[in-house]
Amino acid sequence: MIFKRCCYRAYQYVLTSVMHIIKYNNKIISAERAVYYIPEILKKHGASGRVLIITGPHIARTGLFSKITRVFREKGVNYVIFSGTSAEAGIDSIEYARKLYFCHKCCAIVAIGGGSVIDCAKAAAAGIASPGKKISSLEGYQKSRKKIPLLIAVPSTAGTGAETTACAVIKDVATGNKKIIADTNIMPKFAVLDPVMTRGLPSHMVAYSGMDALTHATESYLNKYSFKSAEKDAEMAVKLIAENITKVYYGTGSSISRQKMLEASYLAGRAFLRKSVGYVHAIGHAIGGQYNIAHGMAVAVVLPYVLQWYGKCVYKKLAKLADICGIADENLPESQKAGAYINYIKMLTHKLGIYKDFCKILKKEDITRKDVKNMAKCAIIESNPHYPVPKIMSLKECEYIIYSICTISYGK
Repeated sequence: MIFKRCCYRAYQYVLTSVMHIIKYNNKIISAERAVYYIPEILKKHGASGRVLIITGPHIARTGLFSKITRVFREKGVNYVIFSGTSAEAGIDSIEYARKLYFCHKCCAIVAIGGGSVIDCAKAAAAGIASPGKKISSLEGYQKSRKKIPLLIAVPSTAGTGAETTACAVIKDVATGNKKIIADTNIMPKFAVLDPVMTRGLPSHMVAYSGMDALTHATESYLNKYSFKSAEKDAEMAVKLIAENITKVYYGTGSSISRQKMLEASYLAGRAFLRKSVGYVHAIGHAIGGQYNIAHGMAVAVVLPYVLQWYGKCVYKKLAKLADICGIADENLPESQKAGAYINYIKMLTHKLGIYKDFCKILKKEDITRKDVKNMAKCAIIESNPHYPVPKIMSLKECEYIIYSICTISYGK
């Protein structure tokens, strides 16, 4: 096992070093009503033909979406709409979006929606750049390696960070398993952050997406191998989320609070793009895929369990995050500050209704030992050796954490 862990660390060091030197050309436009500037962006970058708009069925029915498409028409932008994305970016939906792009001879993609919509757009763009390959064959790292069409991402939730990352989480509907397409070429060219897009977002979506962003920031911050700019992004993301998530959730915040949450999501995404995520996401993907649980809900509940398992090796950094959030006396020892940060996360899962929702879902499930073993296996395959986590987890340890989350804590 020692030899295997040394191999993991060597692989992670090389991968992280590569991420350090890669240049990222993602540009951010952050302002109220920035979404109406998209036609100018398209024309400025030579997208004079038809545009494929990828969105979800809910957004497609809103008055705001009608206003956006009206602006497109007024500015002379021809478009075709694909609104068939679901809560998860399914391979069938991605293949259909790619087919639509070619059938209508499109020249650019505008993704308007949450993480699954933007992931669908990124995966479709990867498929468009590699027309001879099936979408499923692009799973993994740098499988496309070709330039994609101009892609503009407009997030309607503040959490996934999909508008700035070079990966897409897709779901194999047949097996229920989630897979990752990771390629530096699929990063959107522009991220348009407009608080108007998150106005009226249901409170549970505010909670799930906000905690997803907090998990991105926390995991990337704790991961090994220094990358100062990414750590600063993570620190700022944690600070912005701590200051604004409950305001937006309870509807007491202004458009400025929504803007800050969008910026926090972007910063957290930029941080984990460089320093990656960890076991929280891997276990969250496994549990979410097994029981059809929203990603943000899953990672929010998993996060404190994994932080507690890490133990002493993360005390210093968790203490710093506790200071940033202002949730612990500055004179306390690092171990107590770290505990305060973990308890703060637990408090948020209760205050935002996440813990209660999670319990309701799992109490309806017949969770077996076999399920736990399968989920642990999926989580470890995803994590090792790819994520530069603070401490490497074994399969047995992963099984124990998943069992604790799914059974012991909920009275099963």
